[in-house]
Amino acid sequence: MTIERILIRGTNWLGDAVMTTPAMQRLRESFPDAHIALLATPLTAGLFQESPLINQVIPYRRREDGLKAFFDTVRQLRQRQFDAALLFQNAFEAALLARLGNADLRIGFAEQGRGILLTHRLHRGEQHRNRHQVEDYLDIVAECERVCLGKEFKPTTPKPLPSLFANATQRQVAREKLQQFGIADRQPLIALNTGATNSRAKCWPADRFAELSDRLNEELNAQIVLIGGAAEAEYAEAVASQTKRTSAINLAGQTSMNELIGLLAQCDLLVSNDTGPAHVAAALGTPTLTLFGPTNEFETSPTGRRAELIRADNIECARCMRRDCPIDHRCMTRIAANDVLARARKLLQTQAV
Repeated sequence: MTIERILIRGTNWLGDAVMTTPAMQRLRESFPDAHIALLATPLTAGLFQESPLINQVIPYRRREDGLKAFFDTVRQLRQRQFDAALLFQNAFEAALLARLGNADLRIGFAEQGRGILLTHRLHRGEQHRNRHQVEDYLDIVAECERVCLGKEFKPTTPKPLPSLFANATQRQVAREKLQQFGIADRQPLIALNTGATNSRAKCWPADRFAELSDRLNEELNAQIVLIGGAAEAEYAEAVASQTKRTSAINLAGQTSMNELIGLLAQCDLLVSNDTGPAHVAAALGTPTLTLFGPTNEFETSPTGRRAELIRADNIECARCMRRDCPIDHRCMTRIAANDVLARARKLLQTQAV
């Protein structure tokens, strides 16, 4: 079957978008001459503006513009006449867009009652439990290969890792942002991502982050920057207000996607809650230490050659997936600053080697 135009409905969250990159790489390798378009929200579109894996980013402003964005997008998809739509997002609306947009093939997981809208359905079973989300996206591409190319998917070893690249422009805008705050080329440069969108339960306590910031500055002479989105600025401010040294520069809510990518590419280390920037840093190859408590690292951990995670031992309610802890938040409060500092030192030593 000839496939000339492929639509990817990207994921809405930053970390999820990073986890789709191995599947996007495989899709590009399997269909090198196809025009591949990515339908993406404003949050994630910036990750792929310069990506060689796709030919076009189609902005999808559903949250910002409401139903108008939905119907405008349907018209755009009909005009572009896609041969196949790969639905990395699992929402019903993603399948409805592809169906109303007249994509010939519509491939994705049959969830949220959308199976009737798909031409090729994947099903999530017990074998998907504790399996990394990267593999779900690869499954969707594998089904496209099977249908269009007659290829059967063969797992590769080692498993592919998410990958991002910071270009010269992104690095330059990040340097300019740092210079605005008086940060030059001081080493090491360490970022702390202290918030987590829509989940207080993911957050390591602010006083622990403040203690870590002070000790990294005092013991390693590190310059500390606090990062996060606009919705997470309050977390960063809570940390900054509790530091005893004046080392932490609060950039939360003050970086564009290009600035964030360039900044994380130049950092010597990121220490982060389980949220989007941890995935970005890990995919860039930056040493990344992610703190886990209520979420399942087997399915969604940031992965990369220099990515590690830390969680407290023997927490019976760990991986509960709650957004607010109904008890004492033990999965995060039992992660000690000393333990994070020790792991941070090791990662920095690995970076130096």
